[in-house]
Amino acid sequence: MSTVVLGVEQGMEPGVLTAAAQLARDLNARLICVHALSGRYVTEKLTDGDLLDSAEPVGEGLAWELSLAITGVNFESYAIAGDPAKVLSAVAEQQDARMIVVGTRRAGLRQKVAELLDGSIALALAQKQQRPVLVVPLRGAH
Repeated sequence: MSTVVLGVEQGMEPGVLTAAAQLARDLNARLICVHALSGRYVTEKLTDGDLLDSAEPVGEGLAWELSLAITGVNFESYAIAGDPAKVLSAVAEQQDARMIVVGTRRAGLRQKVAELLDGSIALALAQKQQRPVLVVPLRGAH
């Protein structure tokens, strides 16, 4: 069975979750939802050991959001400390994922500043690893 890795965060557009669930169903793939804890200090390299074995559960609020939006496919969810692009890339590599799915971010000044400081996760993924990256736009985005 193939694997799709989905980058998740609390409060994300539910359409991203439903699109990833549909893709996983269509591909008969396992869906792994990964929340990167970017504010956490990482003391070891991400590629040492199986990241899913040492991962934490996602927070209760995010778990609830995932269970409401992802239907018709089994999924797993994990919280892993580290830079989001690096975490998603490492999990995809370790799980031999067919692709990585991320959503676009909501527009706004706070988001623009965050992207200036941290960069775009989707862009970093597209430039720094070999797997296909699917970026799901927000509904109504132009």
